[in-house]
Amino acid sequence: MTKKDKMGFHIVNIENGILKKDYVESHEELSYIDFITENSIIYQGEEHWKPVKISDHKKYIHFSKAWFRAGIQAQELFKQQAVQQGFILEELNQDQKSFKLYTSNVENKSIKRGDFLIRNFANIEVDIKFRGFRKHKNESHFDFKYEDVKRHFNMQSFTNTPIIIAVYENRKNKPVEESIYFFSINDLINSNIETYYRNEIGKCFRIPLSFTTKGFGYINEIYRDHLGIKKKSYTLREKRLYHPNAHNKWLLEDDEKLKKLFSHGTTIKELSQVFGRNNNAIRSRINKLELK
Repeated sequence: MTKKDKMGFHIVNIENGILKKDYVESHEELSYIDFITENSIIYQGEEHWKPVKISDHKKYIHFSKAWFRAGIQAQELFKQQAVQQGFILEELNQDQKSFKLYTSNVENKSIKRGDFLIRNFANIEVDIKFRGFRKHKNESHFDFKYEDVKRHFNMQSFTNTPIIIAVYENRKNKPVEESIYFFSINDLINSNIETYYRNEIGKCFRIPLSFTTKGFGYINEIYRDHLGIKKKSYTLREKRLYHPNAHNKWLLEDDEKLKKLFSHGTTIKELSQVFGRNNNAIRSRINKLELK
């Protein structure tokens, strides 16, 4: 065993919020430590295993925040669920050395890396998010930083690989297992999703859940689109298996019912079930009637 590997003793006290620590190599040396009390903490270890106070350490200070811990839990949950779905993931390192491989070649553009590559699906890049859902215009939505979208788009332009976002609902600082929603950076860039300013984080997209796709099947859609595989063209009969009133004309009584339900806070998803039409058809009718 080298000197570096030699097991000694760490003695720790916290006095008035200040971490006080020392290290000795033997029991005999412990007798010379004059701040040992009954409440002191002592543990055996190598000298370089130095204890640190969370508030003094940039790497670990975020672990004192419940939302940060829950965000990492969401990433772990995604890994478990993705493996169950048959996806092979490669975790992307976020350290400066790995990041420099990209920043040195993107002409000083600001970029953002996701959390995983899906190796068996064309290396699609996925960034995992953990968000609280709120109500806006009678529909649940979550916020996404405008600047992060720009940085993701720059990365996507550089790698020529689709980037998608997976969002778990934040419920009491815990990710909800069955609440994973997907959307792509391309779809968001090309959408008319509104933006607004939040005091604490700046300009944000306000993304309704109806814009997203729930479940892991979305990854296969992006994969097929990336490879240029045409989507199945559904017949009217097939569409009406899921939405009985697909392409039917809106009647006056339908409009009146829509106005009433919408004014009472019925969500797009619920309206879709009531009227037997897909989310886009409901949203289009709401816009046509200028409902608010």
